[in-house]
Amino acid sequence: MSRPRSKPSPSRRSRKLPDFSALYEADLFKGIDPTELAQLLNHAELLTCPAGTMLFTPEDVSERLYILRQGRVDLSRLTEDGKRIVIRQILPGSVFGVMGFLGQTTQGNFAEATEDSDVCVVSREDILAFLKRRPEVMLRVLEIVGNRLRLLEERFMQAVCSPVTVRLAHFLLTNADSASGELSNFTHEEIGNTIGAVRQTVTETLSRLRKQGLILTGPKQIRIIDRHRLEEISRGFTEWILLFL
Repeated sequence: MSRPRSKPSPSRRSRKLPDFSALYEADLFKGIDPTELAQLLNHAELLTCPAGTMLFTPEDVSERLYILRQGRVDLSRLTEDGKRIVIRQILPGSVFGVMGFLGQTTQGNFAEATEDSDVCVVSREDILAFLKRRPEVMLRVLEIVGNRLRLLEERFMQAVCSPVTVRLAHFLLTNADSASGELSNFTHEEIGNTIGAVRQTVTETLSRLRKQGLILTGPKQIRIIDRHRLEEISRGFTEWILLFL
């Protein structure tokens, strides 16, 4: 697959955010007084992004911090043979573009809104001024970067060492609702992009798991029936990770 074709451009609703409440619980800002946080976000830009909007590409040089207010954004890369790999899915309240904020490039990443989304964009200058007042937030930035590096290492080991069935079992267990066992709004292609497998292989593997009585499947919906057996399958991935800790 070549570089993604042209996508819709985000529209700039206002330089004033109409509602900060969805951002108060973002990991980066927990414990910050809402009034103080509002002073930062009042200088931010709110982008309205229809599904399919490309927020940045590997060629972009951005020193801005992005905060997803609502919707969903996928960060992805292209392999040398043009295969798209989703490296992280951004959910509301999460920050992304941290490496650009730290003065690096976008690290070869594409950022695409996969649902209609609102994205708050804060300039590097405004964030740095905020950090001078609240230096403890920088520790959270470093923690976020560290956690993402750990997850990327796990994903690397998963892709290199684990069969598709093991990767898929791990994906289902970590993304399904813990109470109902349901996983919805993921296509087989999106799952494949996340675990590093082609759509047909994902479909065939899900079919085998269904025939074995481990899951039930429907249009963009999967429900775990036998969590214990899936955990046994996924354990192969976990054991590989532990070897490299």
